[in-house]
Amino acid sequence: MSFYITLISDSSKHFFPGNKTSHFTTQLPTPITLNDEWEMGLVDFIYPHTWYNIREDNNLFGFDLGDGKSIARRIPQGFYETIPDILDGMYLEDFKNKIEFHYHPIVKRVKIKTKEHAKVFLHKGFSKLLGFEPGEIKGKVESSYIADPNASFPLIYVYSDLVEPQIVEMSKLHF
Repeated sequence: MSFYITLISDSSKHFFPGNKTSHFTTQLPTPITLNDEWEMGLVDFIYPHTWYNIREDNNLFGFDLGDGKSIARRIPQGFYETIPDILDGMYLEDFKNKIEFHYHPIVKRVKIKTKEHAKVFLHKGFSKLLGFEPGEIKGKVESSYIADPNASFPLIYVYSDLVEPQIVEMSKLHF
């Protein structure tokens, strides 16, 4: 015999008010009694998206329009679903004919093109989202890495004491 059960983190708040999305107990409509040995597997994991991918620590970039004046700018904090959304957040009317940003969705890379001695400065964290190393960009440069709006959150681990520990780098973890 096999069966599926769906456990929802916020369904039993009135029974377990201390529940959190990341650690919870749930009340089933009827108890499940398992006799003998059973194997358990995680089929689906749905985690509500409640965080920003552009935050105070990764929203800074700078530019020089070719006049020798470096200007720092922060794009607004928030959740930017796509790389074009991030590039739109960076764009200023002052960039017209001096700095261009392009995203190629097939290869998932960003191209920055500057003209007339203009420069773009990408700071740590923000540069990673766009697929660049931190630093100054002049001329026509394509990102070395894939641009990923979720680069600052690459993985979510599910910990469970119901299965054997798994070695992950220098740790032995329960998934």
